[in-house]
Amino acid sequence: MNSQEHHITVTRTARFYTLGGLNQSTKDVWIVLHGHRQLAGKFVLQFKELADEGSFIIAPEGLMRSYMKGDSGDTGAIWMTKEDRDSDIKDYVNYLDKLFDEIVKPAKEKYNLNVNGLGFSQGAATLSRWLALGKSKINKAVFWCGYLAHDIDYSKAENLRSADIKLVFADNDPYYDKDFYHTQGKLLSDAGIEFETTIFSGGHEISPKLVELFCTNKKGL
Repeated sequence: MNSQEHHITVTRTARFYTLGGLNQSTKDVWIVLHGHRQLAGKFVLQFKELADEGSFIIAPEGLMRSYMKGDSGDTGAIWMTKEDRDSDIKDYVNYLDKLFDEIVKPAKEKYNLNVNGLGFSQGAATLSRWLALGKSKINKAVFWCGYLAHDIDYSKAENLRSADIKLVFADNDPYYDKDFYHTQGKLLSDAGIEFETTIFSGGHEISPKLVELFCTNKKGL
C-alpha cells in the first residue's frame, strides 16, 4: 500500500522587525527580505541609515528556521527549501501579502507613500515570486546579489512589470559565476520588462553605505 500526501492549512505566528516610524514625516517605506539563514532582527539593522533619513523599514522573517551548524547554537531563518516547495512558496506569498495589507497599505494610503522592496540573496528570489504571484504592488524592486526565481512566467507578472526594477551584483561574489548578471537580466528582458543593472566592487554582502548609495531617492540607481 502506497502512502498518500496531504496538506492542511494552519495558523502560525510570523515575526518581523521595523526601523523608523510611520507618520506625516515618513519619506518612504522599504520592505527588506533577508538572505538564506539570516535573522530579520540583525538584517534590518543594515538599513539604519535609510531609517535615519526618514524611511520606514520593515523586515519580515522567513517562516522556517534551522541551526547554522549541527544541532544547536546560532539559528537562522529560511524562506523555503526544495521539499514541498510549492506549499512553502504559497505560504510566504500569503504571509507577505497579509503583512502588506495590514501594516504597509494603510500607511501608504494615509500618507501617500512610495513602497519599495529589496531582496538580498535568497530574499531576491522570494521578492520576485511575491511580486509575480501575490497581489501587492510596490514602486521600486531591488534584487541584490541573488537569483530571480527561475520558474516564473515574467510575461504575466504585472505587479513586477509596473515596478522600477534594479538588479545589483558584486564583481567578486563567490556564490555566482562571472556572467551571472547576464542570465538574470535575460529573464526580464525576454519578458519585455525594463530594468537597470549595477555592479559594485565587493562580495556577497549588503552594507549600509551601499544601501544608502543604491536605494535613496537622492542617489538612486
